[in-house]
Amino acid sequence: MLLHSQEEQYRELSTSIEDYLMSKENFGIDPRIFQILDNADSSESEIAGIEKMIDVNIAVRLRNMANSAYYGMMRRGEVNNFNDVITALGMLPSKQFIMAIALFSRLGEEHKHLEIESFAISLFAKMIAEQMSLVQSAREKAEIGGLFLNVGKLVIAMYETKHRIKIEPSFIENYHRGFAVKIIEKFNLPEFLGTIITEERLTLDHNSFSIQGIVYLAQSLVEKIIRKHSIIEMKSPMPQLKDNLEVTIGSIMADYFSLIGMGKYLKVIPY
Repeated sequence: MLLHSQEEQYRELSTSIEDYLMSKENFGIDPRIFQILDNADSSESEIAGIEKMIDVNIAVRLRNMANSAYYGMMRRGEVNNFNDVITALGMLPSKQFIMAIALFSRLGEEHKHLEIESFAISLFAKMIAEQMSLVQSAREKAEIGGLFLNVGKLVIAMYETKHRIKIEPSFIENYHRGFAVKIIEKFNLPEFLGTIITEERLTLDHNSFSIQGIVYLAQSLVEKIIRKHSIIEMKSPMPQLKDNLEVTIGSIMADYFSLIGMGKYLKVIPY
């Protein structure tokens, strides 16, 4: 009887969260942004105009990301024009970053870990894809897949924040993938995200990890590190003039997390 009652409560809660999800038409995101970034023929002025359509905090974070050492390895000179910011990040990733940052901004402090984990998984996944020498499009898929892996949990956390309630972990585990699929459909996100999120088994390609496998590997690394240290803690060589090193993986990650406003959640121990 108790189990039946819990099932009914879960169904009612699921319906309530879905109604909340559907009622928030764009979660404060100007739909013109999607139209511009989905169109490969958008002009430079249209792309530059996106800066005025988004919250100033989102614009600052995008600029900081584009000017980080990580993205700086792909170009020369500092990024100033917002069109160059989008070009440095990539049009598809920029769309996803804008959406993700806008959604994360609606969370309470108690759910900050979701944002930290998502950006860390995203960065780790892209780095793994680069180490495997995958093509640029595959690297972007790994990056976006990592960023949105927990988007269903994000929706539930937004609902918790709005209604000031605590939802049981068993509900989150059973329902977050379904909410993720609805977010993907609602915002016309890439179909491959649905495969990454809903497939619970590790999948492989002919001679390497699939994108889903790379994202899950990155997730495992991040969760293990956070579970042990509560923050992302790692050891890495750091740049030293005597070695004539400009950057290391550790310094790239430290720079990236600092510039997106999450520097205190990453600790790099030099060796």
